[in-house]
Amino acid sequence: MKSYALLLVVGLFSLTSAAQKPVGIFENHDDIGKVLHAGTATYDNATQTYKLSGSGENVWFKKDEVHFVWKKLKGDFILHTQAALVGTGTDLHRKIGWMARTSTDTSAAMVCLTVHGDGLTAFQYRKKNGTNIEEVKSPVINPDILQLERRGRSYFISVAKLGNPFWTVEVPDFDFPEELLVGLFICAHNKNVVEQGTFKNTRVYTAVK
Repeated sequence: MKSYALLLVVGLFSLTSAAQKPVGIFENHDDIGKVLHAGTATYDNATQTYKLSGSGENVWFKKDEVHFVWKKLKGDFILHTQAALVGTGTDLHRKIGWMARTSTDTSAAMVCLTVHGDGLTAFQYRKKNGTNIEEVKSPVINPDILQLERRGRSYFISVAKLGNPFWTVEVPDFDFPEELLVGLFICAHNKNVVEQGTFKNTRVYTAVK
């Protein structure tokens, strides 16, 4: 009986370990929603570059379909990266960027700072599970730098082209839990294809306690 119990514990530990897929500074990566093609995430330590591939129909209304590489963060944070889509792509609204979610459920409350294939840059958010996404568009088209900050119940979005000042806006009143899943994402905006994106100089800052 003791041997069986030990084997069971070892088996469960192995399954848990296998489920974790760390990439660079991130703990795991998953497909969100019912995507047709599994996404991937890799990190090149020499160039300090993350490369994501993913399918997914959209990040909009009451469901998200993306590939998401993430880690758990508590409290305030600042996220910084240089994001770029690879190639000409299939859809003008394919998108990449930062995302912070309350869970991996397709309709979870979340925020994301995203750049589309046509250069459109926006802060998109769902304040409660199962509700439609809202949006704040940036006047900066196709920025080089994406920065997303959580400060209490507010999110601060800062975007810029290299060498130019940041454009920044605050979006307040989020009643999210202290701990979120935070990371990078890609969405093809066409469920039948897979798109790729790169993220350089990616930094995650949290408060020192």
